[in-house]
Amino acid sequence: MAAGDRLRAERQILGSTVSYMHHGIDVGDGTVVHARPHDFRRPFAGGGVVRTSLEAFAGGSPVWTVTEPAAAFPGEEVVRRALSYVGRPGYCPVVDNCEHFATWCATGRRASRQIDLIAHRMSGAATRVVAAVSTRSVGGLAIRTAVGTTVRAGLRALVPTAIVGEVAALAAEWRAHRNGRSAQESRLAGERAGLVTTAAAFALVGLRAGPAGAVAGAVAGAAVWAGGTVMRGRA
Repeated sequence: MAAGDRLRAERQILGSTVSYMHHGIDVGDGTVVHARPHDFRRPFAGGGVVRTSLEAFAGGSPVWTVTEPAAAFPGEEVVRRALSYVGRPGYCPVVDNCEHFATWCATGRRASRQIDLIAHRMSGAATRVVAAVSTRSVGGLAIRTAVGTTVRAGLRALVPTAIVGEVAALAAEWRAHRNGRSAQESRLAGERAGLVTTAAAFALVGLRAGPAGAVAGAVAGAAVWAGGTVMRGRA
């Protein structure tokens, strides 16, 4: 690690097993500048930019460097920008968090992959639910097997599978990001998990028609997920 590096350390959301990545700027003298809430138990109650020891920043977790997106400034300028904000009040986990601050110091642009990731998957769930409702409005999804049996999937099947698929995608993408994968690699991991989960959920619906129905359901589920992904890409 060197002066101006963006650092990240894994932290647990209080009262849960869900983790997130806490971001900051390495000053180069054993201290880190980072944005944080005044009280981690009340993340929406305000906070500010502080300078603490590396140990206090890490909170007992390993520390990694962040290289994506690429820095637009040399290390000394990144440090200068960070230090100029020490003591500045204002913190919001959604629009002004530690990652927004660290990314701004290095690139001049406020951005948070963690927030973007969540927003992307929430938007995806909404899009797929709308697609499911639209499908139901024209008679539901018919799962037809090779032996001629047909199983219809209505809203009670389509909507939950749309949501469950996105939840699985969010979990996989979040895990990949936490493990240091690139944005593209993380997104692909999420898409694979969503595809597999949706196919499995539709296979359960089709199982009412026997093994052939389960196979047909899995194919239909994969098609529904792929179709939703295409729709989102055109939006």
